Amino acid sequence: TRLIADRWTMLIVRELLIGATGFNAIHRGLPALSRTLLSSRLRYLQRIGVVEPQGPAAVGTRREYRLTNAGLALRPVLEALGVW
Repeated sequence: TRLIADRWTMLIVRELLIGATGFNAIHRGLPALSRTLLSSRLRYLQRIGVVEPQGPAAVGTRREYRLTNAGLALRPVLEALGVW
């Protein structure tokens, strides 16, 4: 329930579904979301198995994110909310 109840989490998933993969690209799609909160939500989504990081985590390198199968399964939910 927390996944859907959170204000920003489903919007982050939406950004990933429409093709944003990098932290900055996700943030550009959600400019009102603080970078700190985005980072926290991405860690949460990783913990629950919706998102997985791709690429290096070293300082100065670009890390990308992709939806897991569980994350991709949220597409119909987001589409239904969009129609509603």
